[in-house]
Amino acid sequence: MPPRWPRLCSCQVAMTGRPGPNGAFPVLVLGVGTIGSGWGAWFSHRGLPVCLVDPGWKPAAMQDAVATKLGQLRQSDIPGAEVAGDVTVAKSLRALPEGVGFVQENATESLDAKQAILRELEAVLPPWTVIASSTTSLKASDIQARCRHPERVLVGHPFNPPHLLPLVEVVAGRQTDATAVDWAMDFYRAVGKFPVRVRKEVTGHVANRLTSALFREAVHLLAEGVATAAELDDVLTHGPGLRWALQGPWLTYHLGGGAGGIAAYLEHLGDTHPARWAELGEPELSESVRGMIVEQVLTAYGDRPVQEWAGDRDRQLEALLTLKWHGEGDS
Repeated sequence: MPPRWPRLCSCQVAMTGRPGPNGAFPVLVLGVGTIGSGWGAWFSHRGLPVCLVDPGWKPAAMQDAVATKLGQLRQSDIPGAEVAGDVTVAKSLRALPEGVGFVQENATESLDAKQAILRELEAVLPPWTVIASSTTSLKASDIQARCRHPERVLVGHPFNPPHLLPLVEVVAGRQTDATAVDWAMDFYRAVGKFPVRVRKEVTGHVANRLTSALFREAVHLLAEGVATAAELDDVLTHGPGLRWALQGPWLTYHLGGGAGGIAAYLEHLGDTHPARWAELGEPELSESVRGMIVEQVLTAYGDRPVQEWAGDRDRQLEALLTLKWHGEGDS
């Protein structure tokens, strides 16, 4: 029989056995696809013991997926522990190692699936163990709605590939306790991530809303024949994309105002934006538009396997991250 943990109020949970966020406790990575394997590699690289659970994968395949990304990290200049944490596989949630201190859930993007998995987790974990979902668009309030201890459930959304990109968006649900959020923020910092607390629940959090806005306009420009898929990628990667790796939109426009900063920019060029906003597209992903996208993307990039493109991306990201760390350290 699984242990029957007592139901505690949030103030009691805060005073129980939750470990410090910078401890060397085992981390459960639940779901070991593209995102989960990246998380597993990262936690191990930072020296934490990692337990993998995914009923859809064979144990050897899970180990291999994590080992590939972990090997990449160990050979890079990305800071990590002197000794990588052990990576093990549990056949089920009832076979977890003792002392699991944190859960990173990466199940399929389905509310029903995530709620069902959390109910299983609650049968085997103490009520103070923080559970973070990597969900792309679902809200923590919905994910935690059927939990016995919703106060410890939140969103911890990474950006792909999570073993390289530092960003983690931390989003509380309506029933999430503030102590759990603070703990998660401290934990992600302790393992070398860059957590940002999203102040309100919105579909897609923050980063994916920004990228979705850009993608919508890219679809519109492609569908209208303004530019091809390859040309749109070139415009971004040789222009604003380089700048965005260093500064976001607000600092960009603050600098665009010269000595007068953002106020001067808005005074002189602010009115140019509504004119562009008025003509932004609202495309539909119809069958014909999807066909155009697939055809053009394959024309541009179909000559190489996706894995080769991903390998190039990862190597260039490693170099870019190294430059950013050195630059930030010198500032």
